[in-house]
Amino acid sequence: MAVVSYVAKEDAAEKIRPILENMATKAGVVPHIYAAMAHSPELFEGFLALSGALAKTKLDGKLRELAYIKASELNGCDYCLHYHRGFGRKAGLTERQTLETAQVETSDAYDEHQRDVLRYAEEVTRHIKASDALIERLRQRLSDREIVELAMTVGIANFTNRVTETLRMELP
Repeated sequence: MAVVSYVAKEDAAEKIRPILENMATKAGVVPHIYAAMAHSPELFEGFLALSGALAKTKLDGKLRELAYIKASELNGCDYCLHYHRGFGRKAGLTERQTLETAQVETSDAYDEHQRDVLRYAEEVTRHIKASDALIERLRQRLSDREIVELAMTVGIANFTNRVTETLRMELP
């Protein structure tokens, strides 16, 4: 059971009500993370802007979703895994790629660059910093902008994992 109630769109603060109504229209439901965050309209708006920016990055969507999935897997966040495995498939990942991240070193579902992105997500999630050797390999394939976007993706995933797990978010 969730720690807090989910704000119904008709009970939401006036400034965020249209956003929740739009979510409900497009998805058929307001995801619980947003219905919970609606208790704090200012943080809701800030989070929505930050997480919405992920879709506008130069970093390839497949790499972005692999990193998000790996961080969520390590943090045991089933809520985020549910959504981001779906986003990963929409970004072009195969079903195996969304499900075999725990076997990154042995699965043939990934190329070496994808493995490095998964390794990066693991190192940063577990230790905050990635190894110099891994950073060097990523720098050979990614621009400075893409490296920043990868770091931000893993950071946002870890943040979201902690919020959803702390508040015990349930899937609708």
